[in-house]
Amino acid sequence: MFKIYVAGKNLKRAQSVMEMLKQNGHTITFDWVTGIENEKDEDQPQRAIDERAAVQQADLLVYLWESDQESARYEAGMAMGLNKRIIVSGFKSKLFFLSLPEVTCVESDMDILSALS
Repeated sequence: MFKIYVAGKNLKRAQSVMEMLKQNGHTITFDWVTGIENEKDEDQPQRAIDERAAVQQADLLVYLWESDQESARYEAGMAMGLNKRIIVSGFKSKLFFLSLPEVTCVESDMDILSALS
């Protein structure tokens, strides 16, 4: 079983993927979805520190691709810099950094579990 960080923009999608991974025995290193809607500006520096630590602690990162996201790209970049394995869900084309050997692209969130094996 893996320790996994899930990066994404869509809260419902991220929560669903985290639940699917937990139900299959994996550990989520940081549940950033819980409480995000009530977060205050002064909470952001600590959350950024916590998220960075969670990426560092993870065995791999699941990147829930959306074309208009920002934060998840930073988290994926951190994972790439740490040579972590990355599963990108929902991206159908190829980008330069997504061609790295440790990156696997899958068509949908339902394909994430099969990519873990």
